[in-house]
Amino acid sequence: MSKAIRFLQLAPLSLFLLTGPVSSAEPVENSWQQLIATGQKCQANGHYAEAESSFQSAVDQAPTPVAKVRSMNYLGLVKQIRGDYPAADALYRGALQLCVQHPAPLDMAAILLNQARLYRIEGKFEAAGELCRRALALHRSLLPPNHPSISDTLDSLGWIQLRLGQYAEAEAAYRESLTIRQANPANQLDLAGTMSDFAFLHYARGHYAEAEKMYRKVLATRQQCLSANHPDVADTMVRLADVYRAQHQFTKSEQLLVHAIPMLEAALGPESLRVANASNNLGVLYVDENRMDEAAVLFRRALEIDQKVLGKDHLQVASILSNLALIDSDRHAYHDAEDLYTRALDIEEKTVGSNHPDVAAMLNNLAQNYGFEGRYDEAEKLYARALDIWERTLGPAHPDVAGCLMSYAAVLRKDHHKKEAGEMEARAKASQALHDRDDSTSALVDWHELQRR
Repeated sequence: MSKAIRFLQLAPLSLFLLTGPVSSAEPVENSWQQLIATGQKCQANGHYAEAESSFQSAVDQAPTPVAKVRSMNYLGLVKQIRGDYPAADALYRGALQLCVQHPAPLDMAAILLNQARLYRIEGKFEAAGELCRRALALHRSLLPPNHPSISDTLDSLGWIQLRLGQYAEAEAAYRESLTIRQANPANQLDLAGTMSDFAFLHYARGHYAEAEKMYRKVLATRQQCLSANHPDVADTMVRLADVYRAQHQFTKSEQLLVHAIPMLEAALGPESLRVANASNNLGVLYVDENRMDEAAVLFRRALEIDQKVLGKDHLQVASILSNLALIDSDRHAYHDAEDLYTRALDIEEKTVGSNHPDVAAMLNNLAQNYGFEGRYDEAEKLYARALDIWERTLGPAHPDVAGCLMSYAAVLRKDHHKKEAGEMEARAKASQALHDRDDSTSALVDWHELQRR
């Protein structure tokens, strides 16, 4: 069976606290500040419609250009959370233009960072990285070295580097960010946000034990500091559930997901990207449990939401297309599966380039589909390419490398290349041994599961 591709989880959105005088008209300023405070409180509690209304009033009543910049930034972020990306981008662009006319470098850095987060969601990773680096340069030049805003920017940069397959760079960014967070222990939620992103890096690299430990800490912190039904609590459940699924703890995973999805629907609405993401992940779990009909319903729901919000050529759409293709392949509808995999591969190569781990996963899946059809030569070429990408980007100890080697070996045996197949199987065992050595649980990849692939 092909390997279902999981979403990269949506990173939590936050906004810099923008400080400094904005007006000399005290009554107007007080009214504006009250609107901002109300909007912030509503946003913190997950009441995004009310937050948007308050921030829109703040934009309309801003007493100075700087106050208008800040109001637009807050409003842009809430629209971004609610999925109105064109409106969010327009607000960020307008605010940046005001910053040029009325210099406010820290405000500009905050807007650049939020715009980078928007571009990250839209799959514009190179542009997002450049915006993050501009924001980071401003923060380093204007703020003390342990200022939390530097940590915020490093978190966003690390997430983008992770999506580009730059794992060493992402780890360095997260480690520096954690050092800053730990030097400022007052805000435990900020520390939890950095830990959550760092945990996903561990997950992406196959270090499930470390990812689970960090996510459990994040969940405990968010449950303590936020309301029980806050979407950030639900998001953490989704992330922890995916780690449990990867470790074959399916009951734990399902319990978290079926609890988190209604929480997200209530807080964000039924067409939220976070709802789509959680639905997709529950579908992946059902695939692993061979509950294909239930999985297909969830994948189609996620696809409908993502295509509506993000467009048909977004990276997350490619992930769901691959998962639907997996179901077609399981049903022996190989031609339909090939069409979906090919479309998904085209999206990914255009978005993240031809040497990204996600591209390797798609090549692996398409290769397996060819193998099921008896198209062994084509399958072998794709396996070789996928293996090369994964070994270069993830290293030889990653579970995807072992899985690819075993699938490659199976095709070689069917194509009567027994010697080469044996060599691949030996490499797979060596990869698994390295992985077990690096992770104390030894529960990361089931060797028998690899042989079934």
